[in-house]
Amino acid sequence: MNKKGFTLLEVLVGMIILSAGMLLLLPMMVVSMQANDFARGFTEASMLIKEKMEELKNMSIPISGADSVGVVNRTWTVTDAGNNLRRLLVNIDWIDKEGKARSSSMMSYMMVD
Repeated sequence: MNKKGFTLLEVLVGMIILSAGMLLLLPMMVVSMQANDFARGFTEASMLIKEKMEELKNMSIPISGADSVGVVNRTWTVTDAGNNLRRLLVNIDWIDKEGKARSSSMMSYMMVD
C-alpha cells in the first residue's frame, strides 16, 4: 500500500517553522509602526508650519507671536532684513508618543511696502 499525504510529525514541523518565521517578523512590524508615528508627527508639523507661513505672507504687516494647536506649540518671529524685506521664521515644538521633544522650523522672506 502506497499512501500519499502528510504525517502528523510533518505537519507539526511545518507549523513550527511557520510560527518561527512569523515571530521573526514581529519586531519589524513594531519598528514600522514607530516609523509611521514619527513620519505622521513630522508631516503634521510641516503642515502647521506651512499654514502659519502662508498666513504671515498674506498679512500686510506680519508680526511675531505664538500659539498652541493641540499639543503643538508654534512660535513665529518677524525680523527686519533691510530694504523693505522681512525675515519670517516659524518654529514648532511637540512631544511625540515616546515622550521625546521634537521640533521643526521654516524660514522665508517677504517684501513689504
